[in-house]
Amino acid sequence: MGSIFKVLTLSGINRGSGDRSSAIDLGGKTLVRLQTHGKRLEMVVNPEEAWLFKQGDEVAIDDVVEGFIVFENFSKGLKMNEDDLSDIFETDSEREIAKLMLLKGDLQLTIEQRRAFVKEKRDEIIDYLIKNAVNPRTKTPHPKLRIEKALDDAGIRIDRKEGTKEQAERIITQLTTTLPMIIEAATIEFVVSPKDTGPLYGYIKSYGNLLSENWGTDGTLTMVVKTPSGLVASILEQVSDKSKGRVRSTVIDRSN
Repeated sequence: MGSIFKVLTLSGINRGSGDRSSAIDLGGKTLVRLQTHGKRLEMVVNPEEAWLFKQGDEVAIDDVVEGFIVFENFSKGLKMNEDDLSDIFETDSEREIAKLMLLKGDLQLTIEQRRAFVKEKRDEIIDYLIKNAVNPRTKTPHPKLRIEKALDDAGIRIDRKEGTKEQAERIITQLTTTLPMIIEAATIEFVVSPKDTGPLYGYIKSYGNLLSENWGTDGTLTMVVKTPSGLVASILEQVSDKSKGRVRSTVIDRSN
């Protein structure tokens, strides 16, 4: 995922005990803030990685946190007393403290960052709909521009905190009358000639869930794969092109 954040600069911040100061450019960093035990704790983090961490993605804490320093007042450079931190979090581990700060604290995002997150989430939802949903009449996915227009016309609000799959499926119900869609999977049978099994086996398998494979005595391979219906046209075209039409492909089932 590419970086989507604007530069945030804070300057004239006192460091250490406050008896000396220097300009600090945070670049693309931001703060996570936690109000607890009558104190406001702050920590510098990489906003993109911090957001992913808070969503439950596997992100190394070292990639999220800058320096593992917890501040009582970041703008004044006042660091939290280590004994107080141990009492609050019941651990001396700086990594465990950082994880708890991230999980319990509020990630401070600018308006631009929030808008970027919403756009990114919207793009993820549209991509999910193109791959997994089809027009129930034509059994083909709606074009991207049509989905974007439907979202705009219906005034669909994108929630950057809600999961992509859950939000996409909810949006489908909201667009029932204006842009009918259903989540559907297709089961496809591929009969692959011995000449094409090497280059195509892994490719076909990567497109979905391999349900079965059977090898004929002549080296012919029959594969049955379950894949999102929105990918059917693409996979059939790609397999045909790669095998120069030698692979026999049949959609044997479609189900919600």
